[in-house]
Amino acid sequence: MNIDNNAIHALINRAQSTKSSARADESASFATALAENTQEANRNTTVKPLEKYDFSNMTPIEFRDTINELISAGQLTLDNTSPLLGMMPSPLSKVHFDGAMPASAYQAVNFFAKIQEGIDGALSRNEKKSAEGLHQAANALRRIQGQVRINSQT
Repeated sequence: MNIDNNAIHALINRAQSTKSSARADESASFATALAENTQEANRNTTVKPLEKYDFSNMTPIEFRDTINELISAGQLTLDNTSPLLGMMPSPLSKVHFDGAMPASAYQAVNFFAKIQEGIDGALSRNEKKSAEGLHQAANALRRIQGQVRINSQT
């Protein structure tokens, strides 16, 4: 049997061109599938705006949770925040205890104004240490006011 070298080269070239076109088809279909999946993922991804601390417009429950986050993160200390405990809601703060939080716990408050009222009240009673503690707490909150939240839970 006689094998023609030209026929062998033709078969090899055809096999190689078939493989390369199959690879091109595979990579083209992969690129198409990747692009489609990326576009789908981008459509399904919602970008949330950065949430910032705003103690001038916060519910007492949010205030309590935020203070706890900041203490856990090391941005506030218990010394800074202990004068604020009276401003944090508790089910026990209701006149008629039923185990639920008071309705006022869900209404936004300006905590800077509330702290200032506390300072004014303490000074009117000549409680200089209480006023100083509230003043330090207000300064600590002012330092954090407007910063991006560390644990955005929304």
